[in-house]
Amino acid sequence: MTSDHGFPEHVFDSLGVAPAPSPDLIGGSVRIVEKRPTDGPVTVMTLGASRLPTDTGEQVELAVEVIDGQQGAAFAALEIVCDDIARNRRVPPVGAPWRNTEPFLSGTRITAIMATGSRWGSSFDEVRHEGALVGHVRTLRLLTDTEAAFAAARGWEALVAEAGSLEALLDVTRDDAVKAPAGIAGNRPVFLSKLHAEHPPRWVTFTGAHLQSVTGLESDAYMNDSANHEVWSVDSFLARFPWISDFARQALPGQTALFTDASGAYVLEDD
Repeated sequence: MTSDHGFPEHVFDSLGVAPAPSPDLIGGSVRIVEKRPTDGPVTVMTLGASRLPTDTGEQVELAVEVIDGQQGAAFAALEIVCDDIARNRRVPPVGAPWRNTEPFLSGTRITAIMATGSRWGSSFDEVRHEGALVGHVRTLRLLTDTEAAFAAARGWEALVAEAGSLEALLDVTRDDAVKAPAGIAGNRPVFLSKLHAEHPPRWVTFTGAHLQSVTGLESDAYMNDSANHEVWSVDSFLARFPWISDFARQALPGQTALFTDASGAYVLEDD
């Protein structure tokens, strides 16, 4: 018996209820099963995602919690992530939202997927064979862009606390469960022109996902040439231009700050 046997056994035994298989497959090889635990939400899981090869060798099955009747949303998310595993040979990073510019579920505001631990802890999250850890079940959270921005800045547990409960983040037809977070994480990107090598930022915009900065000296032709642009991290940007720090800590999505000097004072030009 190989370690692969640990995955189907785990999927079958987890949550204390037998799985109900779906006739649909993802990619012709990954089966979808549904579980209805007595003390939790409907949970849709993969059975076979762990067989997809990854560059790191890590093996995972995937799960999505949904309210009854929204199993199609779970299937869509599982299909997206399984396709990414198959195409790019990588497993979804825990705690890092994958954000799209448009909703991937029609008629909803769900634009992001985030892999986290489950509400059940290690008994569900860890796959073991003969006592040895051989892989994990990653629970995928379906989030609005505002929720994803909040989670990216403050973490999954903080998002749950702000939303009030895990249940507040299940219904995919919901509005934002939290308000947009102020500020931006230090590892987020800053898109800026190469003129920043000689001139300071003048207009800095927080989109909700990243910062954009221009010096005010860029022409339209200059901006249209991709060779004139760079991507830094927020931490690197603030190390070079520390007077932007107050805005970066307090900015709300959609806000643009006008800087006229290096004092740190700025004027907001909200969209």
